[in-house]
Amino acid sequence: MRQLVLWTNMYPTRLAPYYGTFVRSTEQAWRKSLGAENVQLVAIRDKPVGALQKIYFYAELMIKCFLSIYRNPKGAILEIHYPVYFLPVLYAAKIFKRRNYLVLRFHGNDLKQIINSKFFMYLYRSIKSQVDLYVVPSDFYREKVSKNLKVPIERVIKVFPDCVGAEFADTSLDKPANDSERFVLGFVSRLERKKNCHELIEAFAKLKIPNAHLVIAGDGSQRKNLEDLAEERGVSSSVTFLGAVPRERLPNIMSQFSVFIFPSVSKTESFGLVAIEALACGAPVIANEQLEAASEYLEVDRNGYYYSGGVEGLCHAIETFYALAGSKKIALATHARTVVQRFDYDRVFTRGVEKILSSLNR
Repeated sequence: MRQLVLWTNMYPTRLAPYYGTFVRSTEQAWRKSLGAENVQLVAIRDKPVGALQKIYFYAELMIKCFLSIYRNPKGAILEIHYPVYFLPVLYAAKIFKRRNYLVLRFHGNDLKQIINSKFFMYLYRSIKSQVDLYVVPSDFYREKVSKNLKVPIERVIKVFPDCVGAEFADTSLDKPANDSERFVLGFVSRLERKKNCHELIEAFAKLKIPNAHLVIAGDGSQRKNLEDLAEERGVSSSVTFLGAVPRERLPNIMSQFSVFIFPSVSKTESFGLVAIEALACGAPVIANEQLEAASEYLEVDRNGYYYSGGVEGLCHAIETFYALAGSKKIALATHARTVVQRFDYDRVFTRGVEKILSSLNR
């Protein structure tokens, strides 16, 4: 039986129970496939508080990773999540004897960190010949990794990074009975510049929809600026800032959305699980056309739409959606919920493990 070692700097902790839950689910899928005794996890198991503790935890993690290479048999699979953080260990360990099947699993910003750093690119090139497989979350990122790291597209496979949790698949989370009398735009994300919430507020201020309300869930460095913007545009009474929301509360919040707005312009947006969760709650999605990874789940005119043209384009897209017949909105919401079947645990994690094993066995 094959053995697997999984390295990650993200893993749920007591203080951060939702931090890296997808890594834990991946680990569980591997244990189910290979047997619990054949899977070893090397991870930071606590949430660091302060810079010194973070340095200590990462130093400890690197040492444990280094030791795990030599404590496992030849031919073990080494799967590394967010590989940029582990390149120094791979370089120092001199993994040139093919002792492991090396799988680098990218999630988004980690690719950018490598290609934008001469130091990390040097380390990556030093171990590149030892990489057996690259795993990415979307077809868009598959092409990006192949192009930026100059590897054959055949060595890069797509495995969805996360599934729709059971809490989002609860069909009892129906729209309110007076849905026809209300129009709620929803946004859920960290409030950082590249998440582009300011464009949403600007567009919201231009809407000619008397019963519109905007709900913003999330926190971040831009919250005060966004609150000030809503005040300046005269829509603060129609915009609700919920702040950071516990994950277990999100389904009830998202089920109240008439439509979910996904305006992000982040170039490291490699998947967009939050949009899938909104769809699972019956909220069609209007996404920025720059979000190429959204093609994994957004079906135009079936569960949502794309927009372009900045503020004016988003405003037009929202007003066009609002003007749709009630029957069309119901059809969009109904089809939106089908993502629950497409992104359930087995299809994401069980099949993901099977796909990796199949690729390594070629």
